[in-house]
Amino acid sequence: MKHFLVTGSQTLVGYNLIEELSKQGLPIRATHHFKSSSKKRSSDFLIEGLDLETRHVDITNKEDLYQAVQGCSIVFHTEHYYSLEKKDRSLLYQINQKGTQNLLEAAFQAGVDKVIYVSAMELLRPAPGKEIANENDGVALEDLKTDYEKSRYLAERKVIEYRQKGLPIIIVYPTVCVGPGQGDENPFGHFIQRYLQKKLLFYLDTGFNLIDVKDVAKGCILTAKRGQIGGRYILGNKNVYMLEILQQLEKMTHIKYPKMALPFFLAKASNSLLRNIFQRRAGFQNNLLETLRKPFFYDTSLARKELGLPQSDPWKALQKQVSAGVS
Repeated sequence: MKHFLVTGSQTLVGYNLIEELSKQGLPIRATHHFKSSSKKRSSDFLIEGLDLETRHVDITNKEDLYQAVQGCSIVFHTEHYYSLEKKDRSLLYQINQKGTQNLLEAAFQAGVDKVIYVSAMELLRPAPGKEIANENDGVALEDLKTDYEKSRYLAERKVIEYRQKGLPIIIVYPTVCVGPGQGDENPFGHFIQRYLQKKLLFYLDTGFNLIDVKDVAKGCILTAKRGQIGGRYILGNKNVYMLEILQQLEKMTHIKYPKMALPFFLAKASNSLLRNIFQRRAGFQNNLLETLRKPFFYDTSLARKELGLPQSDPWKALQKQVSAGVS
């Protein structure tokens, strides 16, 4: 039987995807790029006797990827790198853009049956006059604020290029994943950690679409089974404003949430002041603030209708994430 390849076994989605595939007894090959994350997750412990291969690869090395895709029928590409640090700018493009191109070329040459590409929700933003984005929306490169977003945008251009060459690809866009296991390795996880440490003095009046990360993993598998080749699917659940998230966190933790919503222009000004006092890299943080100016709200009806995307209660997943962070 051919293997299912999951790149990015250390990412939150990749890790949970491996767990979900393993429950179905499928032969899995998992790769991890050694520079992608300081938090290493090993999937070997998941199920004793599982037919699972794990290997470190250099995603910027074509030969490594050619070897990884051999004998694989379906490729789930979850590998990516996230950082707002200036020192990581080159690494973002190496892993997110060049690494994706290398993986697509390897999959194309190997003749895999299908590629499920896990993209970034930041690449779908509502058109002017709209509050909620769907799969028909997009974003222009010049409108993106961070090198993380730009590198993911350029990676998706490569995905479209290889799709036009004939590689069977489906793109999925997970929204904000909640659930245990993510620590502070992404903005939302970092936000939760700061909340638990009582370091939040104010909040931004924005919003997000939340989904249990286990539903995202299941959604990736359902995409491979039922998704339309060339299609795009938003894997999300509940649109909520930041205030509602904070109110839920207070109920879960009994930690009082900050009652002041800071306007964006004051948030940017205070960030610049911190830079002057503490020599922080405020410029990159201001880029993130610009990204958060408009809520990340999404219409997820297509994935529910065509894929049967599960809609587990995201608050229960957040409770598990909070409990794991407290312990």
